[in-house]
Amino acid sequence: MDEQDRPHYDEILRLLSQVDGWLARIDPDTEHARPAAGSPLHADDERVHPFETSHAAWHALSHAIDPLHCLRSVLRDAHAIHMYAPYALIRAALENASAAVWMLHPRSRTERITRRLRFAALDVRSGDRAIRLIDDSAVRTARERVDELRDLARRVGANADVAVRHVGYREIVEAAGTALAPGSPATVFVWSLCSGITHGDFWTTLNAAERVELPGAPAGMVSLKITADVEKMRFATDVAVNMTMLGWRLHDERSRAPY
Repeated sequence: MDEQDRPHYDEILRLLSQVDGWLARIDPDTEHARPAAGSPLHADDERVHPFETSHAAWHALSHAIDPLHCLRSVLRDAHAIHMYAPYALIRAALENASAAVWMLHPRSRTERITRRLRFAALDVRSGDRAIRLIDDSAVRTARERVDELRDLARRVGANADVAVRHVGYREIVEAAGTALAPGSPATVFVWSLCSGITHGDFWTTLNAAERVELPGAPAGMVSLKITADVEKMRFATDVAVNMTMLGWRLHDERSRAPY
């Protein structure tokens, strides 16, 4: 790391300093405050039991914090700046924080409930596909479990078909990105970049790493020295951390009773 990278590295560590407070919140040995009676989230939970929105949001935020903690440990404690691995951690944090924001952000209770049930349906289908690869003897099929979600949606006055419609992480991240920074494509761009690096896409290597052209390449080709781009890493970390902050803020706002 050179002097040009140092301010970006220091800023990443400053952003990740918030991890300590979040770790304290999700500590399994600490009593966790539940949504207050009369709060929007308490009412949501009652309507969609046993698929409580507060539990799903907490679970998602926990999965956002863990990779951010890992990233800080690698950078601060191990003093290692990897070219690609940080983006896989940032992607995990961003996707999970976005899921919490996506479920909690709508002001409409019906929309919050609908999104929670769509997220549950995604989990049912994904888990069923994976488990049946090794054990096809499941008592209940994914279709039966999704039908239960349809019935629950009808009971609470939500559109049953919409409540089990497939949702992917692009839709989740786009919606959460609009909540975080209306009109800005930054969130989806960072998610696309992190996903591409995780998959090993060439376009991301060319756009998210420092490149120095080396002599001696054959005609029509280029030989490059690739190193970590700490500035871009800072930008991606900033988006993931701010999405996690928004997730906690929405969780706390929805957990408070209005009076």
